Amino acid sequence: MYEQDYIIRMNNEVIRTMVKLLLNKDTGVPVNISEGTIKSENKKMLEAANGQSGIDNIKKMEEEILTLVDADKEGALEKALVFYGYLNELTEDALLSQNYSHEKIKKGLKIIAERYGILNVIDLIYR
Repeated sequence: MYEQDYIIRMNNEVIRTMVKLLLNKDTGVPVNISEGTIKSENKKMLEAANGQSGIDNIKKMEEEILTLVDADKEGALEKALVFYGYLNELTEDALLSQNYSHEKIKKGLKIIAERYGILNVIDLIYR
């Protein structure tokens, strides 16, 4: 349990760091739907990720988002960070029940960091 709490905190810190370094924005909480700080298309994406088809939909969305990041599409980075921030707020039990985990979120964040050339900085946070 303590290890998972640690990974969750580190994932949040990585998301905040990436938002600051790559988007030049300060953020307290990576995902805050209630305050309307998420663009409407990203809110729809999160609602779909939490839809009835469960993890199949999340895995598909993750693949689509990473494809957008690889293609350097406009808004892809923000979408990826919002997506992983949202997943990171879910409990470990909720993720594990759908064959996902906070560790997989960490791997996804590292893929994005590598794509944008800041993997060394992110690795320092995860140590």
